Amino acid sequence: MNMYYCRKVFATYLRNKGIESEIIDLLQGRIISSVFVNHYYRPDINEIITKRIRPVLNSLLIELRR
Repeated sequence: MNMYYCRKVFATYLRNKGIESEIIDLLQGRIISSVFVNHYYRPDINEIITKRIRPVLNSLLIELRR
């Protein structure tokens, strides 16, 4: 299985569910080169993962099992 395709499906699904692209980039280990993100954007990643990402991942898992 091509992992690039899996990462693309994961990122697209999160983006369609309203997760910001900056958060998706952080989850996938990308470093963003914008000044705003490098100097000012400091999200509480633990809260984002527990309250926003996990419910979306559960729904993705359900859809993939169909």
